[in-house]
Amino acid sequence: MSELPRTSLERVLARASELQSSSTTEPGDTISEARLVEIAKEVGLDVNHVRQAIAEERAQVSLAPESSGAILSSLGPSVVSAQRTVTGTPEQLLRNLEAFLPRGEFMVAVRRTSDRMVWEPRRDPLGNFFRSLGSGGRRFDLVRLDQLVISATKVDDTRSVLRFDAVVDGARRSVRNATIGTAAGMLLIMFIAALPLVFLSLVVPQVAAVVLALLGTISAGVTWFSWRMLTKQFRLMVGRVQQRVEYLLDEAQQGRLEQSPSLLDRMLKGGSGSL
Repeated sequence: MSELPRTSLERVLARASELQSSSTTEPGDTISEARLVEIAKEVGLDVNHVRQAIAEERAQVSLAPESSGAILSSLGPSVVSAQRTVTGTPEQLLRNLEAFLPRGEFMVAVRRTSDRMVWEPRRDPLGNFFRSLGSGGRRFDLVRLDQLVISATKVDDTRSVLRFDAVVDGARRSVRNATIGTAAGMLLIMFIAALPLVFLSLVVPQVAAVVLALLGTISAGVTWFSWRMLTKQFRLMVGRVQQRVEYLLDEAQQGRLEQSPSLLDRMLKGGSGSL
């Protein structure tokens, strides 16, 4: 039997998918993982790569619909995502993160399932106090998140796809609202300042027109400057969040998520041991 070149593989699989969809013998919308692996073997794909691709696809999280609008879209994404295949079972990875995030990022767990966790920043006075002290001179870049969704999907007995979805929609809406508020405030100032110009225009219309144009230019300039400044701050925050979740993936990949006990933990442990 003649062999197909690799360049024909995508066309063959696409056509096979079409035929599968039109077939009346099997459902066309789904296919079992075992059948997919079997097909991969037949076309010469590495089974490990196929299983990893399946795990990465399953790791995708369906989040709540994001806020929409032209201003929001121009700001940037509402979700910062990163994923990686790391060593460990889903249970091990989520357990390590469950121990690390409260101390390392001052976050609290909101929901927990066998393969997924949802976290939020700890915003009580104690959490704010510890964040103000810092940790090794670094910022706590996850403090402005709406939530952090972590999923771990099994690839095989020793590997899992670990995925972070950091939702920043609230911070994005804050930038939009602040910009709209600035624009509305400048319009109000213009309106108040323009009232005397109504009487001035009866006497010196040219001067009134120049002053009104100057006020409009100043208002537009202040609004634009505020927009640029707030947008820059938001995008810097998004960049730091991206770096932080990538760092957490690095830690998971290197097996360093199990943080050593803090000084307070050691003191408490030592005190209980001496009793």
